[in-house]
Amino acid sequence: MTTPLPPADNERLVEELRAAIAARDEFIAIAAHELRNPMTPIVGQVQLLVSRARREQVSPALLHGLELLSQAVDHYVQRATALLEITRLNAGPVRLEPSTFDLCELVSDCVRKYEPLAARAGSTLHCELDPPVSGTWDRLATEQILDNLVSNAIRYGDGEPVTVHVASDPAWVMVRVVDHGIGVAPADRERIFERFEQASGARSGGFGIGLWLSRKLVEAQAGTLELESEPGVGSTFIMRLPRDVTATR
Repeated sequence: MTTPLPPADNERLVEELRAAIAARDEFIAIAAHELRNPMTPIVGQVQLLVSRARREQVSPALLHGLELLSQAVDHYVQRATALLEITRLNAGPVRLEPSTFDLCELVSDCVRKYEPLAARAGSTLHCELDPPVSGTWDRLATEQILDNLVSNAIRYGDGEPVTVHVASDPAWVMVRVVDHGIGVAPADRERIFERFEQASGARSGGFGIGLWLSRKLVEAQAGTLELESEPGVGSTFIMRLPRDVTATR
């Protein structure tokens, strides 16, 4: 029979474990930061090459290759950013950096960024906006949410069109990302928002953290992220945010 450790030893072990976890999270954050930052100039150069190739009407094969490279670089940066966000969440409440910007402009930028991915999936992206929709949110967090929702809709949209709607009133904004793909079974609709979870039958190489992270970032801004879905018909993710997150603190 194992002899219980004295209370003082238990407390010491708990503190050592906490220190080890904190050191691990700090290492992951530093590694993700160092891996992501050098990619910033590379992203810019690749985008310039893609724009120049389109303008000069180079061969379709070359343009396609550059678009694939651009998408691969974007995915790399997104995954490094996701690691940073996870360590931020593990460290405690998310520290927001609010700024005022036009949400419709951010949505339009996101849609343009994912058009090549949608085209390769046999899909199309559409915006239905109510511009301008100016408000105060954490721009990086909001961009991360939109990236996750749009890429998710393309991945599970079964080659059908994807539409992003933006609507607003004086107090709230609402973004709806609609696909017409495989849908989500009722039993999975909350589970897919958990960490490392995916819908049953999902065909993806992802980590299963995108929707979990998105909901956490939405909730950190005093908003909600919900799912309406029917298997075989499609899914609609609905994000609601207050017009000014600083007014909710």
